[in-house]
Amino acid sequence: MKLYGGLLSPFVMRVVLAARAKGIELPVEMPEGGIKSDAFLRLNPMGKMPCLVDGDFALPESSVILDYVEETGGGTSIYPADAQERARVRLLCRMADIYLVPEVTHLFRGRDNPEGVPGAIERLGPVLAKLESFRRDSDVFAVGDAFTAADATLIPIFYFFDVFARPYGTDKLLDAQPRLKAWWERAKASELGSRALAEQAAGLRAMMAGN
Repeated sequence: MKLYGGLLSPFVMRVVLAARAKGIELPVEMPEGGIKSDAFLRLNPMGKMPCLVDGDFALPESSVILDYVEETGGGTSIYPADAQERARVRLLCRMADIYLVPEVTHLFRGRDNPEGVPGAIERLGPVLAKLESFRRDSDVFAVGDAFTAADATLIPIFYFFDVFARPYGTDKLLDAQPRLKAWWERAKASELGSRALAEQAAGLRAMMAGN
């Protein structure tokens, strides 16, 4: 298996993290000519990353790729055995994609579109509160006491809360959710988390150098 995309992308990194949690090191590379090249569009007509290639099978969409890696990769499961806990994992992943990512994207584009930043900051606080409302006091990881797809999804998104702490004060949003902040401190200090964040940081430096 091989994954096309850049490690700065939280969608690419969630797949990488999930695979690593299962003991799989996925080779990751940008497609030659970029994600809009004819060759890549033949693999993935959506023209987005990530795209997993397994033999002659190409699969886009990070959440679907996570399920494929889970079902074919063996190793430790990234979903709990309990049905309600699995549902909580999938709920946090869904909430992250629908409610967190669009607002973080506004921050990411803040230099080109500064007028979008204040509204994104205002909306992120309630989103984080709602995300936290579906966690339990006993949760050590995003859900439960083991690394799941929810951690793989949230860690590379929360990376940007640290990136934008200085220019936009996103650290204060986490201060308002102490249990979520405690999870984040544990996650980024973990072996999986610290490695992922270092790779995302390298990707950000490379992107900024190319601008």
